[in-house]
Amino acid sequence: MKKNRQVISQIAIILIFMVGVLTMLYPFYVDALNNVIDQVRVDRYLKESQKEFEAERKRLAEENSKLSESGLAPGADPFANPNGGTVTAAYYKKHLIGTINLPDLAIELPLFDTTNDDLLEQGATVLDGTSFPVGGASTHAVISAHRGLPERELFTNLPELKNGDIFLLNVLGETLAYEVFDSQVVTPDQTSVLKIEPGQDLVTLMTCTPYMINSHRLLVTGKRVPYTPAAEKKQVKGDRFRKLKQIAILAGTALLILAAIYQLYHVIARYRLRKVRFDFTVCLEGVAEHTPIALYDKKGKKALRRNGKAYQELTDQTGQVTFTDLPGDCYRLKLGKSWLVQFGLKKKKRPSKIWKINKKKVMLKEERILEVK
Repeated sequence: MKKNRQVISQIAIILIFMVGVLTMLYPFYVDALNNVIDQVRVDRYLKESQKEFEAERKRLAEENSKLSESGLAPGADPFANPNGGTVTAAYYKKHLIGTINLPDLAIELPLFDTTNDDLLEQGATVLDGTSFPVGGASTHAVISAHRGLPERELFTNLPELKNGDIFLLNVLGETLAYEVFDSQVVTPDQTSVLKIEPGQDLVTLMTCTPYMINSHRLLVTGKRVPYTPAAEKKQVKGDRFRKLKQIAILAGTALLILAAIYQLYHVIARYRLRKVRFDFTVCLEGVAEHTPIALYDKKGKKALRRNGKAYQELTDQTGQVTFTDLPGDCYRLKLGKSWLVQFGLKKKKRPSKIWKINKKKVMLKEERILEVK
């Protein structure tokens, strides 16, 4: 009964530990997994829609031309009611126009052409009533994304962007580069700061702030700059770091789960093995008659007890000693402080065997199993 309680306790400890670790690491491995899924999905959908890119760019450019005449009319605050849910594959593909890449933060997100709660759960969105991010003079696109979602990083680290940093938009097959030159914090109703500057090609990244309080909006604005080899190199470096981080997180999580499964298997297998009983006899040369040989655990640190006393047996005149009714496990025989033989039963239905011999202390003459019960 005591052994049963010990096994149950060990299993409970392993399960509680794993639940705790997986809960603590949840934002990291789920974000990494979502990023991998997003990358595959975005690549597939954009490839399927490639033939429509030119016509779509032309349509969005015409919409931008109208906005440059009428001025921006930003829609409702995108973060006012964060109650997004899942979206269908068709809806996702319909509104996907590319990606936004922040090399300095090693982040790449899907970019959608409209803003609503559902799409904000999936990536970054173009704020309704602002320019579409296809470039061109007298345009100002506003791209919004959440901070602090447990399953996605999104714009969580946007405040770390500083003036001079580059961010990239890959929209409908074209890559546009923007350099950050301004950051400001405003209240949700201060939409007047989002306006078209004549002749300028601007993009503002918007998210909630302060973190988890979300009472204000952080606006990080960049101006169009050439997409140079240096910017491309920076993007490649950021992408490489992001992918390595994702691999490390997912591989580490998988190893933790496998380690927990192995520990559970080990505890259960050892419990079942100990139900098997066997006798062990060994004959030793150079050991006098009536020499006490003690039985220890496999590490040789803990003496095994039987009937409340340390379990010892005496050698006979031939140097033979027998230990009876041993639970399936590995053991060591000791003479004083010196170990003699390491032996045991590692698997059910297999004979016991000797694993190690201390040749400096004893010459092994004979070893045999009397019975596996």
